[in-house]
Amino acid sequence: MKLIIRATIIIAMIITFPVNAECNYPEKVKIPNGTTTTTTEFMAGYQAVKAWVEKMDKYLMCVDKETTASITLLKINREHTPDVEKRIIELQDKKYNAAVEDQQRVAQQLNEQVRAYKTTQANN
Repeated sequence: MKLIIRATIIIAMIITFPVNAECNYPEKVKIPNGTTTTTTEFMAGYQAVKAWVEKMDKYLMCVDKETTASITLLKINREHTPDVEKRIIELQDKKYNAAVEDQQRVAQQLNEQVRAYKTTQANN
């Protein structure tokens, strides 16, 4: 019973206080409107999305490193059990997968706006 309580406390600490403080989820980016923005505004928005994607890639790498560091910390503190490790991996996977889904959603929205922008430019 003590092991379960200690493991729960350690997991809570790891989630609440990330090992790598640089794992900050990037701020949401505004997708440029392909039908109403000027070329300058659209390109600035496009570049902002591109920069956001790069920040998200760094965030994903950070989550991977954080997972490894968390498990290593458990092993060092002799708190490691397969169940605890599995729970940490599950929680970190949820963070990682949510970020990937967000990236995919933004990419889809941007592609829609690029098509709208090209159509608008072709009609002018």
